[in-house]
Amino acid sequence: MNQARRTAVLALVRQEENGFSNLVLNAFLQNTQLENRDKAFVSALFYGVTERLITLDWCLQQCLSRPLNKLDAQVRAILRSGLYQAKYMQVPAAVAVNESVALCRKMKKTSASGLVNAVLRKAIACDVEKAQFKTQAEKLSVRYSVGAAVVQILMEQYPQECEHILQSLENPPKETWLRCNTLKTTVEELCAQLERQGVPAKAGSIPGSVVARFTGSPAAGEAFASGLYHVQGAASQLAALNLQAKPGNRVLDLCAAPGGKSLTLAECMENKGSLVSCDAVQSRLSLIQQAFDRCGITIGAVMHNDASVHNPALGQADAILCDVPCSGLGIMAKKPDIRYKTMEDVEQLHQLQREILTCAAGYLKTGGRLVYSTCTIDKRENEQVVEQFLHTHPEFSLKEPAYQLDGARLERGMMTLLPGETGPDGFFIAIMERA
Repeated sequence: MNQARRTAVLALVRQEENGFSNLVLNAFLQNTQLENRDKAFVSALFYGVTERLITLDWCLQQCLSRPLNKLDAQVRAILRSGLYQAKYMQVPAAVAVNESVALCRKMKKTSASGLVNAVLRKAIACDVEKAQFKTQAEKLSVRYSVGAAVVQILMEQYPQECEHILQSLENPPKETWLRCNTLKTTVEELCAQLERQGVPAKAGSIPGSVVARFTGSPAAGEAFASGLYHVQGAASQLAALNLQAKPGNRVLDLCAAPGGKSLTLAECMENKGSLVSCDAVQSRLSLIQQAFDRCGITIGAVMHNDASVHNPALGQADAILCDVPCSGLGIMAKKPDIRYKTMEDVEQLHQLQREILTCAAGYLKTGGRLVYSTCTIDKRENEQVVEQFLHTHPEFSLKEPAYQLDGARLERGMMTLLPGETGPDGFFIAIMERA
């Protein structure tokens, strides 16, 4: 287990330098000879520290005479990982401290071993729940380990629900939502096959969905390899379903990678018609094509395209899905990096979203349907973008969603899903038709 702890620490150092957590961890795990049990420990420790970073740092700083960020990067990572083990992984405090001190010596940081020993012993006893903070925002930031900028947005836009949203981050879902490939099987047959593979499964509340409980990767096993389903969250399924694509339609998915919504659209179309799935990132196009091939989709064409710039080659469409780039504040539970966004580039993001929506409108036929969706709950990226668009495009009007989840919030037909109220993900969906 010593090597596992060292691997986690090195990955945390790399993560702090620069990098997305999932990419950093995958790179380290691929280049190690650790057993699966130890790899699982590394993953739990790495992601745990990433998710609880602000809380851990606050506790550590209470026990230091100098700023934590002035310490050596490896020593800082050792402190964070040791404290996380003691507070959140049920590792006995003495073991967490002793292993951290030993790791200092192993990583040639012997001079810091005394500091690590003393600071960890004090920090383990630090109780955030009983601490006094200058402001409510600071309290929420430290308690739930979410950056000040994100907390401020939630407090301003969702004053009554803010803490409930943050609490939902601490209860990761135990079940995985799947989308049944109705071109190959039925929900009932898929559930039966998963059960035979030892995966408990049942029909979800959304037509065509399945909720399963995996012990390993949901993208493994015979049913997945055969293209009988793809992994897709409930909210994401709603975005595709509410486009109400029909067999024979010409459909555009303008921000399609990695392809989950395109698969759902193709299945709704019964693999009849034309589906063009675009993405601005060239390297992600292969993910869409691989998904099509695995699931037997033959109507799908994959295209490299910047959704914010008009492309005459795309022609006209009966239905268009714009699942635009966003801040991702609705999926912080899945992607811990998002917790610490500074939101400094928010205006550029809003401009991009407006440009994509306006550009999409130019492709839509009269009587056609357009869905604008995001995986954020920031109203500036959601309601405000749609309202500005409708103000300048009076030929478009909002439509009520045909599919929704219990607890969804509707405003003039715009649907918002808040984490903890409708499930683990926050999402926004606006359905518009062109007169």
